[in-house]
Amino acid sequence: MKRVMVLILAVFMACLVLSAGTALGAQKIAVLMPKHEMDTVGLYEEKTRQFEQETGIQVELINMGWDNVADRVIAELTAGGSSYDVIEFDNAWLAKFAANDWLEPLDGFTGVDVAKKGMLPGLIDKFSNGGKLYGVTWNNDTRFFMYNKAMLEKGGIAAPPRTWRELVEVSKKLQEQGIAKYGYIDSYLQAQSGTNELTYIVYSFGGKLVDDNGKPVMATDPNTKTAYEFLVSAMNDDKVIDPASLTSDYETAANVFFMGDTAFFVQAWPGIYADANNPDVSNIVGQIAVADYALSDGSHQVVLTLPEAMAIPKTSKNKEAAWKYIEYMTSKEFDKEKAVAIGALPVWSELYNDRELLAAYPYWEQFGKQSEFAKGLPDLLWYDELSNIMAVESQRIMLKRVSVEDGLKSMQEQCEKAMQ
Repeated sequence: MKRVMVLILAVFMACLVLSAGTALGAQKIAVLMPKHEMDTVGLYEEKTRQFEQETGIQVELINMGWDNVADRVIAELTAGGSSYDVIEFDNAWLAKFAANDWLEPLDGFTGVDVAKKGMLPGLIDKFSNGGKLYGVTWNNDTRFFMYNKAMLEKGGIAAPPRTWRELVEVSKKLQEQGIAKYGYIDSYLQAQSGTNELTYIVYSFGGKLVDDNGKPVMATDPNTKTAYEFLVSAMNDDKVIDPASLTSDYETAANVFFMGDTAFFVQAWPGIYADANNPDVSNIVGQIAVADYALSDGSHQVVLTLPEAMAIPKTSKNKEAAWKYIEYMTSKEFDKEKAVAIGALPVWSELYNDRELLAAYPYWEQFGKQSEFAKGLPDLLWYDELSNIMAVESQRIMLKRVSVEDGLKSMQEQCEKAMQ
């Protein structure tokens, strides 16, 4: 009888242990994310498996191209499905996702306050809505003002320009001396990249496309008008902007810079510095520098940030486990590890002063200074419509097919209809 009781007790205890293990560790989460563009060594996969070993939580990591991930995420959330526990959360989705109540607010999870205090403020703000945080940045795609230091030195110019007016003046000097074909080339084609760059120009003049309530104001905002007047003049009159900007994507603009045809990259993504120093793709090895500041009209320093975050769908059945994964994969420790391993730009403010990282990437000190002025795209339910309208009308303005006033008026009228 005693043996039977002991056996029953042992079975009961084993069930308790198994139950506890199932509740705390033996869960499985599905994670749908694009691959980090710099992760050529499989670091995220390796770290995910390490997470599994340390927590007992199994992870189905689904990596696809960004467009495919975006299509799946939107389709899944629209249908109210529960297939994924952690998803890609793009910077342009905030207003739409929050309005549809598609995501779980992260503020109640243990440890989120540490991230909110330690990460770059612009990255926290970008994924916050209505006082709630909906995503934690995993990919810091902030842009920076870089320039060809060797060109400036050859032209007798001691420091890079601080303002757009100075950029025009310096560019003209370099062009007159035959040092550069143009001051800079950008991506102003009719695509999302074009809208990104035009938004940055507007921001850097202190302009607004929409007011604080999301109402279009580009036709009535004087600083937005000034920004577009600068673009038209710099391209058509001063001729310091490569006219190929109207049809160039990001890769084309980068290649022109690498060829040594232009002196400035006004909003370069972090990888531009490394590529510019790669002799396999660049003619300007050893010539590139990063400014301590961002270009402005003299008053409004800003750099564009296009980050990507991790988020938890409202329909997830494993929210605590999902948060543990997000916390692990966006921790300061892993942020430094991936910076060392693949050169990924940190999301934690403290790491821009880290001695080890600065020894490997001394120009990150300048990245850190410019990052303080990071600003994202407008948060609008109708952002896709704004992007399309802005891309088309901006081309008409820059080609001088319409005046700045008429072009911005048309842009605002179309946006007001789209908003409705």
